Amino acid sequence: MLKASMQNVLRNTAIAIATSTVLAGAASAQTSIDFTISDDRVVPTEDFAVKVSVLGAAISYQGTDFPVTTQLIVDGQVYEPFGPLDDPVAGDVNDHSPPRHFIVPQVFDPSVSIAVASTSWHTNMSEWKSRNTSQPSDMVMVLRNGDPVPNIDGFGDQADAADLVATYIDTDTNTMALDVNQAIYLFELATDNLNAEIADFQDLVVLVTLGKSPKALEDAELMDAMYD
Repeated sequence: MLKASMQNVLRNTAIAIATSTVLAGAASAQTSIDFTISDDRVVPTEDFAVKVSVLGAAISYQGTDFPVTTQLIVDGQVYEPFGPLDDPVAGDVNDHSPPRHFIVPQVFDPSVSIAVASTSWHTNMSEWKSRNTSQPSDMVMVLRNGDPVPNIDGFGDQADAADLVATYIDTDTNTMALDVNQAIYLFELATDNLNAEIADFQDLVVLVTLGKSPKALEDAELMDAMYD
């Protein structure tokens, strides 16, 4: 009986050590990645891997949702893990789904820029507005840790921008509480007029997370899932 108990203790200790090692490795792999934001582009300063997450989309009128599509561009390479940018049916992310994630299976050189493209569509499936953060626009906001929380009301009965990033807000300081390896894009896809009532910057919300390798990002994702 004593021998079995000791085996259990050793096994649990080994599991705890392994878990701690993975956690520490995943954390260090991510938090050590530094980057700048240049004209709406995230530009890491060292070798990096990247994970893109669609946190939500909210563009509608009188209860009718309008399709939104998106793609990731890294070092000129296009990735469309959530469906084609030019297909408002197969690529629609404005479908009230939980956050979805994609890790690019590659490590990139420093100073390579990361951009996100997005398009909104009318309900008749004709293209409405397109943005690409490779080209600076007043209709895209890029937030990083410590930035003020956007104080923008959602148009009509839509959620506010702050509602879509609520998980990443420090309510004591009303600032963004992101890891140092993360940035959030807020897209306005209904108007080109900053002063318009419909300019609410929550038509698409995308989180970019950097890591040392795809494996490090996968480990961190696994740990996040375990503690959700």
